[in-house]
Amino acid sequence: MQKRILTIQDSKDLENPKKKYGKKARSFITVNTGLYDLKKVFELKKDDYIKFVMNLFEVEPIDKKIAGIKIDGQKKDGYYVLIYPYWQFKDAAVDEEYLEDLHSHIGKRVGGRLYIIAPANYVDFITDYHEIERTRYYFLKVPYQIIRELHKVQFKKFRQPQSKRNVNDLDDAIGFHFIRQPDVESKLNEKNGKLEIHITKFLSNYLEEETGNELKNFESLAMVLIDKDYNDKEFVMDEFYFAEDLIPDKKENETEDEIKEDLSHQEKIVIPIKEDECGDKVMVIYIDIYGNEFKEVFQLRE
Repeated sequence: MQKRILTIQDSKDLENPKKKYGKKARSFITVNTGLYDLKKVFELKKDDYIKFVMNLFEVEPIDKKIAGIKIDGQKKDGYYVLIYPYWQFKDAAVDEEYLEDLHSHIGKRVGGRLYIIAPANYVDFITDYHEIERTRYYFLKVPYQIIRELHKVQFKKFRQPQSKRNVNDLDDAIGFHFIRQPDVESKLNEKNGKLEIHITKFLSNYLEEETGNELKNFESLAMVLIDKDYNDKEFVMDEFYFAEDLIPDKKENETEDEIKEDLSHQEKIVIPIKEDECGDKVMVIYIDIYGNEFKEVFQLRE
């Protein structure tokens, strides 16, 4: 976030995306305002910690081993969950070396994905999954600012705008909410010499607060951010799209409800990218209306 603010003069103008914003960032500070005794989580005994994070990520406990490696649970989608034993490896982390070793033992026996629960500062990836061969290892990071189980207040979730007209609207909130990655299915296609991001699934892990109904596909999409020359260190936004920008034949001045309705009827969303403006890697961040993010990197060239 700090990097984005410091380079804001090179970003696109909100009113006229064909122009650069052009104004340098003013002085600012970053403040962590979470009122949480996070030390409590890591002082929990091993069994209490496992129970805590299983409830946090809605994991069903199972008693299973694959190639001698303990599998702790299973998500609703049927894929397995492994809890990273940080108490055993205090000087190590979930990095490429760890995943390569894990994959060599169980990669071909866990299906298309495996979830790994770990404290946020024990995960060495900025993206939300790492793919080895045909297996994706998804990271479920235990948050430091937001520990809902340590508070007994029913939190109200912030909503992110789906159009630039509402980007400055204020929304009251009680407390904070725990980040739950949206479920995203996407791929990078090359068509007639042009690159396109095809998004076929975008679902938030929440019910619609006003109705209690499950949100439909794309209904909760707020925006998509793109770094066309990702350097493996920080995300620098080159392009942004509000949800309304991604609706074909959109009407002028639609309300948020109308945008949500239009989105729910989309079978897929296509975002074109100019290949000559891209580096070796493209990073994409998908954001839902509650501020949850899903991040992935597309490799264009080795």
